[in-house]
Amino acid sequence: MLSTLPQRGFTIVELLVGITLLAVLLALGAPAMGTYLQNSKLASAAASYFTGIQMARAEAIRRNVRTEFVLTNDAISTPDIANALTPAIAGRNWVVRAASGPAAFASAVETKSGAEGEGSAAASALVVTGSASAPAVFDGRIPFNGFGGTADGAPYQVDITNPSIGTCAASGGKVRCRRITVSPGGQIMACDPAAPAGDSRAC
Repeated sequence: MLSTLPQRGFTIVELLVGITLLAVLLALGAPAMGTYLQNSKLASAAASYFTGIQMARAEAIRRNVRTEFVLTNDAISTPDIANALTPAIAGRNWVVRAASGPAAFASAVETKSGAEGEGSAAASALVVTGSASAPAVFDGRIPFNGFGGTADGAPYQVDITNPSIGTCAASGGKVRCRRITVSPGGQIMACDPAAPAGDSRAC
């Protein structure tokens, strides 16, 4: 008669060795995974600002009126936000508004809080800063004319960083910060300041 071999399981020592190896691998991979997740959140936030700037340009062309992308720290629930907001160079929220006259705006085309789509901690840690080159001085607004170019003929850029998780890669850190540039002609580009020259993501 054929004898059956007894079934053999894992010994407690084998299980402990396996669990120890798994724990070591997880400990080694956790920092890299954490950095990847934080970079993904930053990229997601940058995509929101990129979309807002694109929308401002598209509305300027569609309506053939001055339209602005505005950074602000005012709550987007503010009544008549298009006219009541205060532009901010490092505003967390953004508003797209279309002009109805020389100093008034007909409506807010789109508004978005910097915290939308992000965890509250991540959202509060993001730093959004705009700037412009001569002849303009950035005051929180990127204006577009009916041809789709910047209304004052100046280039603009918006930098999105998160100092709470580290230094930008362009400055020697591990965080892949983002930059959005707007040319005088209205070309909008999202880029990575740390990407090497020749890379499609380079600024």
